[in-house]
Amino acid sequence: MKYGWLTAGAIGLVALAAGCISYFCFLRPTATGTNDDSLVWLRTEFKLSDKTFARVKAMHESYEGVCAAHCEAIADSRRALQRLRSAGASQSEIDAAMKQVSKVDAECKSSTEKHVEAIAAAIGGREGERYLSIVLPRIATFDHSAPATLDLQQHHSAHDIPGRN
Repeated sequence: MKYGWLTAGAIGLVALAAGCISYFCFLRPTATGTNDDSLVWLRTEFKLSDKTFARVKAMHESYEGVCAAHCEAIADSRRALQRLRSAGASQSEIDAAMKQVSKVDAECKSSTEKHVEAIAAAIGGREGERYLSIVLPRIATFDHSAPATLDLQQHHSAHDIPGRN
């Protein structure tokens, strides 16, 4: 029994080391960020060649500015609506602001659908069609509560936080 505590301590240290290694290798957020994660998903899920992947990545990167502009317009319209509601504005002013929110949401969805269709065309063939079948339904139900990544996973909620862009 004299080695019982030593054995338990050694097992505890091995378990702690295994946990730390697992965390640093598998769970810790990577430096690549969520957009790169989405692109990795796209590349592996749809088996993209290096040439196709480079084209899709360039398309995605060029669309980021468009997406940012949509996010800003959505956030601005939602903040304006909230200010009107808080200030006790007339129903006609609130209705007009709600129409503006709907308009910028619809513009974002339409633009994103066109972008996704261009990505699908770049992927081509059945894999492009499969990409559309996965992503287009998500766009149709996307509520703009947060910016989406390429695979439309939501990561933060800048649209609904007053004072954040």
